[in-house]
Amino acid sequence: MDDVCGHIFRKVSWVFVDLINPFWYSRVLKPFPKMQKGEKFIVVLNHLSNADPWFAIRSLFPWDCKWICKGSLFKVPFGGWALKNNGDLAIKFTKEEKGSVGMLMEDAKKLLQRAQPIAVFPEGVRNPKPEGPLGEFKLGFFTLAVQEGVKVVPMALSGSETAWPVKDWKFDFSTCYLSAGEPIDPTGMTAEELRDKVYNVITEMRESHPDRLKLKKAE
Repeated sequence: MDDVCGHIFRKVSWVFVDLINPFWYSRVLKPFPKMQKGEKFIVVLNHLSNADPWFAIRSLFPWDCKWICKGSLFKVPFGGWALKNNGDLAIKFTKEEKGSVGMLMEDAKKLLQRAQPIAVFPEGVRNPKPEGPLGEFKLGFFTLAVQEGVKVVPMALSGSETAWPVKDWKFDFSTCYLSAGEPIDPTGMTAEELRDKVYNVITEMRESHPDRLKLKKAE
């Protein structure tokens, strides 16, 4: 049931972002690599805005990734219901729910074992300084990738920070650039080595985006 709801929701989201929403425009610079059906992988993205998953769906389509989202989003009317029915996973930051990270990783592991791709923002939170470098990547999902022998597909976003600004409920105009890299096989790598490699690949792709090049030129 989760998979059916997920496919429906992703298709609706794709239409919403690319065809209906007059505020947002997405431009895929490097398309998502061709993956084989049944191939296990984790998509890793930098994080700038709550709108990031919607932008990324255009590049990922027709793949239905299960997203790792902050728990508070599951309480949002309609949107939270959709996340829950899609089978997306919640990460909770409260002290009262301390053991939730372990449960989350176990649930993510089960998804990967049945070849269900997942998508994660290893920075954990939206980058508060989008004009600067990427935030620190947490190790958790890179450890999982190494343990399960699962490939990691890096994806870079830029420009989405204006789509849904931090601490604001209103949408704004945005052009989001997306680039996807080739899958990275973790065989023979430590979690730290995998994390650093993915961080560098995402940084390199992001810095090649038109808005980033324009920002550098203006400095």
